[in-house]
Amino acid sequence: MLRNYLKTALRSVFKNKIFSIINIMGLAIGMTACLLITHYVMHELSYDQFQSKKDRIFRIQLDRHNKGVITTRWAGGCAGIGPDLKTNFPEVMNYVRMIRSNALLANGDVFFKEDHVYYTSEDFFKIFSVKLIKGVDSTVLKEPYKMVVSQSLAKKYFGNEDPIGKTLRNNGNTDYEIVGLYEDVPENSHMKIDALLSFATYVALLKDNAAQLNSWQWDGFMTYVLLDERTNPAVFKSKLPAFVEKHEGQVLKQDDAGMIFNLEPITDIHLYSPNLMEEFGPNGNGKAVYFLAIIAGFILLIAWINYINLATAKSMERAREVGVRKVMGSFRSQLMRQFLLESFLIKLGSFLLALVLFWLLLPSFSDLTGRKLADTPLQNPLFWLGAMGVFAIGVLLAGLYPAFVMSGFKPVQVLKGHFQASARGNYLRKGLVIFQFVSSITLIVGTFTVYRQIAFMRDSDLGVTIEQTLVLRGPNITDSTYVHRFDAFQNDLAAYPEITKVCSSTSVPGRQPDWNAGGIRRVSERPDQSNQYRVLGIDYDFVSTFQIQLKAGRDFSKDLKTDESAVLFNESAVKLMGFKSAEEALEEKIYFWGDTFKIVGVLKDYRQESLKKDFDPLIFRLIPAANAYYSLRIKTDNIPQTIRLAEEKWKSYFPGNPFQFFFLDEYYDQQYKADQQFGKVFGVFAGLAIFIACLGLFGLSSYTVVQRTKEIGVRKVLGASVVQVITLLCKDFALLVVMAVVVAVPVSWFVMNDWLSEFANRIVLSWWIFVLPVLVVVLIAWITISTHTFRAASANPVESLRYE
Repeated sequence: MLRNYLKTALRSVFKNKIFSIINIMGLAIGMTACLLITHYVMHELSYDQFQSKKDRIFRIQLDRHNKGVITTRWAGGCAGIGPDLKTNFPEVMNYVRMIRSNALLANGDVFFKEDHVYYTSEDFFKIFSVKLIKGVDSTVLKEPYKMVVSQSLAKKYFGNEDPIGKTLRNNGNTDYEIVGLYEDVPENSHMKIDALLSFATYVALLKDNAAQLNSWQWDGFMTYVLLDERTNPAVFKSKLPAFVEKHEGQVLKQDDAGMIFNLEPITDIHLYSPNLMEEFGPNGNGKAVYFLAIIAGFILLIAWINYINLATAKSMERAREVGVRKVMGSFRSQLMRQFLLESFLIKLGSFLLALVLFWLLLPSFSDLTGRKLADTPLQNPLFWLGAMGVFAIGVLLAGLYPAFVMSGFKPVQVLKGHFQASARGNYLRKGLVIFQFVSSITLIVGTFTVYRQIAFMRDSDLGVTIEQTLVLRGPNITDSTYVHRFDAFQNDLAAYPEITKVCSSTSVPGRQPDWNAGGIRRVSERPDQSNQYRVLGIDYDFVSTFQIQLKAGRDFSKDLKTDESAVLFNESAVKLMGFKSAEEALEEKIYFWGDTFKIVGVLKDYRQESLKKDFDPLIFRLIPAANAYYSLRIKTDNIPQTIRLAEEKWKSYFPGNPFQFFFLDEYYDQQYKADQQFGKVFGVFAGLAIFIACLGLFGLSSYTVVQRTKEIGVRKVLGASVVQVITLLCKDFALLVVMAVVVAVPVSWFVMNDWLSEFANRIVLSWWIFVLPVLVVVLIAWITISTHTFRAASANPVESLRYE
């Protein structure tokens, strides 16, 4: 019997080639899109899942408050919290404390600027599941001037030689012995670490200031705790406010400040931790991931809906076949098995094609998402479990209804030509098409909104000039002659006509200032009236190089020695300090960490960071030769020559330091990279969903034409024109579009308004963002339907009425 089912099913598939190809292609595209997105979602959800103690590892994240408002959110919080928690809470089994090293590592003449080197306490390998290949986890980081390196970093400096026992010099003055080698931290880890330096070294380098490591007012240290297995994290967290009050309550009350410690599960950091101060690197976006997961579900549902519509449309042609089979003795259960087998074969072909497309498109999809997605997902049992689940659900849900409908035809009615589709079937098909319209409109609204928001952020006036700016990363290795050498370097570069301005600073536009200072207030105010500010160290030429406008007062001047005790404010800082105007702030003295400074100028607010954030209150201190960044305003006539010139001068004045540069406009746009990638992915899959939805419309129009063939013939005999017939058939879909619009507009508004809530500066959801997608969907639907119905309306009515 099975053999007979199979032969009949294959005969039906090959007999209806166009029908089968459309079904297979629609399902294959839908499943491919779903598999790609699912693979991406699984990758994003897999971050730090490799940690064997993941359920017990938490990062201590710190929010600092001032006057009840959050001023800074730290991934790396205060220095002393780790040891204090270990001492005072039995729930804390162990802790790890880490701080970034601004590292320039050298092995003889081989040296590189390394961005992912950290000082870390000795129990790192006891808590984290990073495999130590060589070395003992309890001793490798115990002594000062020891380090452990990753396989990649070892290969970079030593090739295929064994690195154990060898030495690397950091920043030209400190030698570290390599005592351990570990496997590269997996890609799906929020930690980006190439080498670890013993924290004992950091203590030794601080010398007499090592006691500061117990401070709760020195931030920038990432702290991870390992909780006891029996500990409830929520209960443990509830104990922290009282501990803060006991430890720092008096100090915080004096400054009207606050500290809130949060427990971040290590597996949540990648998706749910916002861009915090001193984070390892950019994290993912949980909301964007779930948006894409919903799109994957939409695409798959649309593909299944297509199959149902096409299958039920085709059922009209097979009604007589069912009638004859039933007259010959076939039972309904046998017919259902027959039709389910046909559905299975079509979906099997679609599934196999989807696997091939998935494999071929995975590299391009990885580039599109900006993630190094594993190229061996087919070896992952979870991937196969999900894929087979999708396949099985598709076979049952999308195959069962058509099989149920076709096997239920009554042979007497069918063979007499009195067969008509049920009202419930029509309602279901129309409901499915409404769902497709709603999905399509929502996806197009989403695509327009994402692209408009990104364009708005990129095209807005920043209040600072970042074009034609070449930025050099400052030298790590400096000595007592550094200031004089920088002055000579700056003067030499400024003498060339290709370079119009040169300045130095501790930060550049597009980067959050690393210096976050609290306790700043007017000299005449009480300590509890102080506030927190972001602080930039700049030289005399910073303001003119970036063409930042003065609101009031003046810039720093080389002619005034008193400017060493002067500061500039931006407008937001002026407001935060309580001045009514920029002019009122001029010549006012402020208290800044034990020193007194005078405000000599107020700068207009500019976008130090992206428009995703509001203006930060900024204070600018004069540091004439800041060595973090050198910014060169250049002409665009011959950029390669200008870069070569800058490199020659760099090697002359700062030997032993790598020459690293970037263009500031490109660097600034990196802040929007994640949003741009999300927009691209969203747009691509929205387009696929709309394309698949068009196949669904084709299915319903096909069904409608088959049902109304005789009506079309009669109308044409009575004098109806082709245009009138097409208009008649298209009118049936007008109500579906209206109903879809009524549902889609509020749904899409709610979804995109929620997405836009993440942005401090955002677009307004204008009426045309909703009207244009509706018009696009209506146009696509009209073209899809009219193309199909034109053929039926143009046919000779004799063909449809010859048997009447």
